[in-house]
Amino acid sequence: MAKPRRRRSRWASTRAWAATASLSTRIRDKVTEANTAVITIRALRDQVNERLQKIPARRKAEIQKLADGVLTTLAAVEGEVYQVRNRSSQDPLNYPIMLNNKIAALAGVVESADHKPTAQSYEVFTELATALDAQLAKMRQSLATELPRLNTAFKRERLAPVEPAPLKTPR
Repeated sequence: MAKPRRRRSRWASTRAWAATASLSTRIRDKVTEANTAVITIRALRDQVNERLQKIPARRKAEIQKLADGVLTTLAAVEGEVYQVRNRSSQDPLNYPIMLNNKIAALAGVVESADHKPTAQSYEVFTELATALDAQLAKMRQSLATELPRLNTAFKRERLAPVEPAPLKTPR
């Protein structure tokens, strides 16, 4: 005769749910940070390219060099956070997933279990969050050091400075 299953206490289930909800919330916040960074980078790139088109040819080389300094760093960060080479529905099979997708996939693992998140889930989250934070630090550093020089050059040309704010999404 089979042993009857031992029922878990309500307290154990509540603690497991709370642990899952807590980690899921942290994961969601990191995915949001990653996606916001990508949106910010793309908005900045569009602003810089729009302003560069208004620069006279005699001054363009100097300002282009400053713009390249900002855009190269931001493109590298974007490439680590988001798979920029996906163009068709088959491309996810051809190119590796990047940080935002890895973190989002972890949410599915954590939320699909009936028990509290495993130690491995916490380890993976910590590893991915650390990698994302390093990329975001590179982005912030570039925005703090290189972008002011570019904005100074734009102001000399009587152009509006580039604003590192993500696009607002309607709620």
